[in-house]
Amino acid sequence: MTQDEIDARMAEAWQRQSAGETDAAMAIYRAVLVATNDGHAGAQLGLGQCHLERREPDLALRHLRAAQALAPQSGAIAHLVDALAGNTTDRAPDDYLRWVFDGHAETFDRHLAALKYRGPWMIRSLAERAWQPDGRRALLDIGCGTGLNGPLFRPYARRLDGIDLAPAMLAQAARRMALGKPAYDRLAEAEIQQFLENIPAQVYDALLSTDVFIYIGRLERFFTQAARVLTPGGEILATIERGLADMPVQLMPTGRYRQSDAYIAGLAAAHGFQIADTLEAPLRVENGIEEPGRAYRLVLAAGQS
Repeated sequence: MTQDEIDARMAEAWQRQSAGETDAAMAIYRAVLVATNDGHAGAQLGLGQCHLERREPDLALRHLRAAQALAPQSGAIAHLVDALAGNTTDRAPDDYLRWVFDGHAETFDRHLAALKYRGPWMIRSLAERAWQPDGRRALLDIGCGTGLNGPLFRPYARRLDGIDLAPAMLAQAARRMALGKPAYDRLAEAEIQQFLENIPAQVYDALLSTDVFIYIGRLERFFTQAARVLTPGGEILATIERGLADMPVQLMPTGRYRQSDAYIAGLAAAHGFQIADTLEAPLRVENGIEEPGRAYRLVLAAGQS
């Protein structure tokens, strides 16, 4: 194969894999490896992902380690190797997040619908219990993605900002706005922690976080900045994948992190937040298995910001 042919085959394999045609994608990846004497990191990575989707972790790890040997600079591949090898790191690398989300931006909403994803509606339910839709709050949607939270929280907001690390996801959120759907006042491409650390104190009344903590992992830095940027009595509305009681943070083979309830409660108390309300529900259904989730409404005590 020429390089152009290899690039075309890889693009086809990715499309097949994204469409759930795992066997067809794997056949293409194997053909690319034959043509390159097993020297194509992307094909090794693709095979690793496909084996992971087929619940064959040992084979997945073998191909991912081969990909890592070919592309040792890739944080994305290193993160997947860590996830399968049982190594819990502090957070997912930026290049992993861009790779995951930009690669699926155009089909992201349909994919979440197929998974029966409930994150935005879980935190909206908590807001409905406590807030009036009076358009008075300054809200920041961290990791806003394609903008699913926007229409749900617009009635509560005088200002609704969204930030995300993945430009293709932000483009989908902007597309909603271009179509005239009520959503955001401002969108920004930014890494969450850096964004929070570089804005003034006490500028937001609430932070919205759906399927964000699952990629941050360790949340100490986030809670420190959240307490700073929130107004007195400000709130965090967030979801987690619930982990084991004796493991504060755990990196799963999916590449996502789980946090324990005790870990969240401890962080909240240490940074001046009270747990005002919670909601338990499956966050999504993958391969017929419900992912246990919990939504929190955390309120910053007076004088803590």
